[in-house]
Amino acid sequence: MGEIVVNDFLSFEGFVDSSYTHTDAEAGGVKESDNSFQVDQVEISWLFNFDPVTAQVDIEYEGETFARQDADGALGDTVDQDTVIVEQAFVNYALGNGDVVTVGRYASMLGFEAYEPTGLYQYSTAYDIVGFDFDVNSEYVQGVKYTRTTDTTFFGISVQDQAFGTDADRLGGDDNGSYGVEVAGSIDLGNGFTVFAGATFEEADEASELYNAYVTYETGAWFFAAELNIGEGEQPAGADDIELTSGLLMANYAYSDVASVTARLSHVEVEIGNNDLDVTKYTLAHNYALSDNLLLVTEISHADGDLDITDADVSVDGDATQVAVELLFTF
Repeated sequence: MGEIVVNDFLSFEGFVDSSYTHTDAEAGGVKESDNSFQVDQVEISWLFNFDPVTAQVDIEYEGETFARQDADGALGDTVDQDTVIVEQAFVNYALGNGDVVTVGRYASMLGFEAYEPTGLYQYSTAYDIVGFDFDVNSEYVQGVKYTRTTDTTFFGISVQDQAFGTDADRLGGDDNGSYGVEVAGSIDLGNGFTVFAGATFEEADEASELYNAYVTYETGAWFFAAELNIGEGEQPAGADDIELTSGLLMANYAYSDVASVTARLSHVEVEIGNNDLDVTKYTLAHNYALSDNLLLVTEISHADGDLDITDADVSVDGDATQVAVELLFTF
């Protein structure tokens, strides 16, 4: 992204993300087909610089289309939902020597994949499968964060209002009186290797925790990544606890200055008592920069999995194939 500089204290940047998708899905013997063309997201960032104090405010419009799930596990009608929010609003105070204190609403430190389409290698994210988002970590949180960055290392700790979602924990429980703590660190090992490890914990009426680790390797035109997530959450009395394991393997090859191809394998397993959901997603994407400000992304992904509800003696198999074309304008 390029910045539009107004003066020494204020600049702007942002993007417009639009896409067309075609999805064919089948679950429990019920077939569904859907086409969608929409503006997925528009974001404008206000960047303030009063050294040593900096600030950022992100205003975002987001259009979401997701599929309802019927009682028998089949995908139902699609639902459109448009929102305009303040995605981020935080103030940084630089203490010197790479130490920074951040206060406000800011992005989580966890996860290999970027939370914005401008930082992704594909159109879809690894754990977003046909409208069902299995990325349990909250992308944006509110609190106080301390980070320390050097040429080869990073460390951060955040005390925040929650850890798993905006209105309710994605790993069970609820947010009544909750607070969260997030810790993360990475080190550049040299020779193209970087290792990251982090965790987030939430203490509410029921506690939840998530551990995230990934490693990246870059050599020439190749970039590789591998990630693992392990989470568990308590549910209210009488309900089964939730356990989640997910991960991805990704390879990106930039075959020219303006084009690259990416292959990704991701897997999600969710266990709630004796009930189990397993989903594997295969993704192949191509990126082509039409100009410095315009990126064309094409993608095909296929997901298949099964849901076993042991208590009800129900087993549902399903699969879905999605083709997407995305146009991303940045400024």
